[in-house]
Amino acid sequence: MKILYISSGNPTFVRKDILLLSKRNIVKSLLYQWNTVNTPLNFIRQFAYLILRLKKIDTIIIMFAGYWSVVPTLFGKIFNKKVFIILGGTDCVSYPEFNYGSLRKPLLKRSIYYSIKNATCLLPVHESLIDFTNSYYDNSKQGLKNHFKPIKTDIRTIYNGYNPRVSQTTIEKSIRNPNSFITVALVNSKTRMILKGIDLILESAREFPDASFTIIGVAEKVKFQLDIPGNVIIHPPMRSELLTEKYLQSEFVIQPSISEGFPNALCEAMSFGCIPIVSPVGAMPKITENIGFTVKKRSKEELSAAIRDALSLSNDEKGRLRLLSHAQIVNNFSESERISKFEQIIEEYK
Repeated sequence: MKILYISSGNPTFVRKDILLLSKRNIVKSLLYQWNTVNTPLNFIRQFAYLILRLKKIDTIIIMFAGYWSVVPTLFGKIFNKKVFIILGGTDCVSYPEFNYGSLRKPLLKRSIYYSIKNATCLLPVHESLIDFTNSYYDNSKQGLKNHFKPIKTDIRTIYNGYNPRVSQTTIEKSIRNPNSFITVALVNSKTRMILKGIDLILESAREFPDASFTIIGVAEKVKFQLDIPGNVIIHPPMRSELLTEKYLQSEFVIQPSISEGFPNALCEAMSFGCIPIVSPVGAMPKITENIGFTVKKRSKEELSAAIRDALSLSNDEKGRLRLLSHAQIVNNFSESERISKFEQIIEEYK
């Protein structure tokens, strides 16, 4: 099968999808960066590419709905090509109070609506992207069903998939820094800092001077503005091999996000045996499945209570939860399962 994979940019999860799909298919890609400046040019580039090459393509897969999904969806409708849109998170929510979510922008929202209405099938990474009440943050109604008129497009959920890089034996033998917490998130703006709950982590960390907190992925321009406690170490984004070492040294992973789809960093940390402390948003309740701790409301008090509960665990309890965290990802969210579901769904619509 000949697949055209379209995305805004070329993040790791897109590269992984393309690599895995390429094992049994011919995959071409359009991975332009879309921003205010180059959006008009990218429309032209997409139009030209599809005019010249669409006849050689069987199926179009688009990562996230946005401006980049409009032209491919239009061409798919005109020329009877199957178009599958992966819904990832920001394309299904609106939080204007801290400038997050594609649906807070009227023109972008219209582009997304056109795309999802005319696609062959929508592939959310979790059911919450269709309908979700955010009890953690503001009780707002999020997901496509709460932002758009009803659509007839088919919807099939496909969870993200992972190939853990360490074994259960490695988890068992790992030597963790006592009372250590890790958070991995791309934080290149104030919006991202609030979204990922970094502000809460910094506030709560002050209450636990005997614990250590490592936050990875913070841009220097953001770090410069933060009041960082002495027990918090902040790093810029890291290569995966360096992250492996950090995960294996940490006892817990904290992800108190306001909004998520299917967070890769959480799954990766759990696959390395980190015990989760999460907010109940997006796929995180499904991913953690009662392993670890849930921060029910966005507040320093709630997060601190969860950290306190984590620190009260015995070594035996931590060892047991470490193995459960690893097994949860290995047994339920594999790369092979994700790609198999992709191919099954595409085959259904041939």
